[in-house]
Amino acid sequence: MTVSTSGKLRVLILLNRIPFPLNDGGAIGTFSFIKGYAESGAEVTVLAMNTAKHFVERNLLQDSLLKYATLQEVYVDNRIKPFHAFLNLFKSESYVTERFKSKIFDEKLKELLQQNNFNVVHVDGLPPALYIPTVRKFSHAFVSMRAHNVEHIVWKRIAENTTNLFKKWYVNLQAKRLSNFEYAALEQTDMTMTISRDDEQTIKNFCPQAKTMVVPASMDIANVCDQGNAEVNPLFFIGSFDWMPNEQGVDWFIAEVWHKLSSNFPELKFVIAGKKMSEKMKALKTNKLLPIGEVPDAKKFILDGGLMIVPIISGSGIRIKILEGMALGKCIVATTIAAEGLGLTDGENILIADNAHEFIIKIGKCLNDVAYRERIAKNAHKFALENFQNKKVFDKLTAFYRQQL
Repeated sequence: MTVSTSGKLRVLILLNRIPFPLNDGGAIGTFSFIKGYAESGAEVTVLAMNTAKHFVERNLLQDSLLKYATLQEVYVDNRIKPFHAFLNLFKSESYVTERFKSKIFDEKLKELLQQNNFNVVHVDGLPPALYIPTVRKFSHAFVSMRAHNVEHIVWKRIAENTTNLFKKWYVNLQAKRLSNFEYAALEQTDMTMTISRDDEQTIKNFCPQAKTMVVPASMDIANVCDQGNAEVNPLFFIGSFDWMPNEQGVDWFIAEVWHKLSSNFPELKFVIAGKKMSEKMKALKTNKLLPIGEVPDAKKFILDGGLMIVPIISGSGIRIKILEGMALGKCIVATTIAAEGLGLTDGENILIADNAHEFIIKIGKCLNDVAYRERIAKNAHKFALENFQNKKVFDKLTAFYRQQL
């Protein structure tokens, strides 16, 4: 299969959710690929599961996804059902991926492949990898898979930070099954796109025969920051709470860091935002601890905040929200796990804290030294501009595809 240097790449993207609204890292990262492919000259078709968990009305997409791609959607009921989760114990596959199996989606994919001559099929994340056999059967396209995380490691880390013994056992079981599925998916693709060199090395160690390429998370980044960091109050966190590492991390921060920090700095506030926030977390609200749930404009929330806190203690891959904060000129205090893969340097363009004492010391320094936190923020913005600008990333990726085809 070939494509002329002047002709358009024809890219089919398989998604397990429609990336809208753009208020969480997963949606933002996926949307940037759709937009990036289109702006690099590709003709983009998206086949997406419109799931019960993230259902989106099509008429809301006119000014986002539909500007860049032709969309085909299939409803998939992927809700977690206790009885089905129990029955999964007697199967060999992970319930994490089983929830995304759909005969209708498979038939729609088959139809698209038979009616179109796609050059590239982009499998976005692990659940759509369920359909790689159908792609191989009905197309000669180059198959690439974007690894959002090294998924089985995410689940292993979640298990490590789970205290309930039955839940720990169940999560470990899912991690083992995901490991088997992930290995098979890596073997079936022509190229796996990792979002960091750390993830690439982890995948190479896990599946040595996997062909990989680092394609970092990217976004449109202004040459000049929208604002600096003259104010550090309030501390803020933003992230989707239907992703377990976010909830675990914020719970840990409140229990281990916030109460002591609040007593040391009585005027300090901590604002927590994100969709799917539990009622239990909302019930923690005080005049200084403010779990507000989903916000209508994530960019405005970040700009209005002071110091960005990312206390992730499990998971892998790049935090899109860290990139957003960097792009908007925020000083960020994060764990090593949260910042892994970004290539950042503690004390230069981010502040790294891995225990309560380190968080308290580094947040305290930011509270007391305006010049210090503004230097960190400006360096963060500069690093993001040089390494994660959307156009640079996708010009390189589409050039790679043309070489392969």
